[in-house]
Amino acid sequence: MNKVIIYAGRFHPFHKGHLASYNYLTKQFGEDSVYIATSNTQAPSTSPFSFEEKQKMMEVLGINPAKVVKVKSPYRAEEITGRFDPENTQLVFALSEKDIGRFQFTKKDGSPGYMQPMPANEGHMKPMVDHGYVTLTPTVNFKIAGKNLNSASAIRNAYIEADKKNRQRILADLYGDAGKELKGLFDEKMSMAEQLGNLMITLRESVETRYDENIRKLELALEIEKAAKRIEEADLDGHYLIKEPDEFRIVPAGGVGSHTPDSIKRSLADDLSELVNAIKYENYDTAYWMLYKGGTIRTKLEAAKEYTEYKRKLGKRPVKTGRRIDLDDKK
Repeated sequence: MNKVIIYAGRFHPFHKGHLASYNYLTKQFGEDSVYIATSNTQAPSTSPFSFEEKQKMMEVLGINPAKVVKVKSPYRAEEITGRFDPENTQLVFALSEKDIGRFQFTKKDGSPGYMQPMPANEGHMKPMVDHGYVTLTPTVNFKIAGKNLNSASAIRNAYIEADKKNRQRILADLYGDAGKELKGLFDEKMSMAEQLGNLMITLRESVETRYDENIRKLELALEIEKAAKRIEEADLDGHYLIKEPDEFRIVPAGGVGSHTPDSIKRSLADDLSELVNAIKYENYDTAYWMLYKGGTIRTKLEAAKEYTEYKRKLGKRPVKTGRRIDLDDKK
């Protein structure tokens, strides 16, 4: 019986630690059986890279781009599983420890769920028409610019804070000589994340001295974080999102007024960028009015009251419209 191994993840960014896990899987199961599943979901501060950009990182590390598949949800990867006969194929998802909680191995009634831990005796495995399985990837230890930075967020933050010399060192530690090919991409993508991070720091440090004004900045910044989280975690899985005056509501695919997943995510990303710019240039009235019109804070009525009170304090009339592997030991 055939096996399909899906190495699933967000990979923001994909680096040599992930490569070590991928190589571990191909050695164990065979290269032909292993696929990498990742989505095109983007958010500036947490998921800055597009699918094509992540695929480029994998390619410079020597992975065949054909083995990298764009999926809506990496932890379902129906775009890959749909290629195989479910009665003659065994399905295995390979995940890091932090992602294992995405699968429930028992149902609410206590019976076994569809996904199960991969048995030590592979002869006990069933085809994917009956069960899918989960195996852990290695925990890979290595240093980046002399530090233990094994999480994607720590890597992104280190790059943002580094000077030019250390940025080159970080890329060299992540990708070797191939890091030079990715410098422009990292500089571009980390710039937006840096702006957002600096904004949040500035807002939180100044709130005690300028409470009336800055509490509103903090609320706006929290909306930015929530908008980024929506884009990052959206799993539409056969449904679309519909943007209503007071909320984003999930409806069946093709429902009246529904948007395609890509279009709604673009819309959310655009809204996020507009908010960042509005706050950056201290155009708070525009930012609040945009939040009111988009219905992204509380209810429309509460948003309208917030906006009216904000304008009143400014003395203006309110507007009425709308596993483990230590790579360093191998050096």
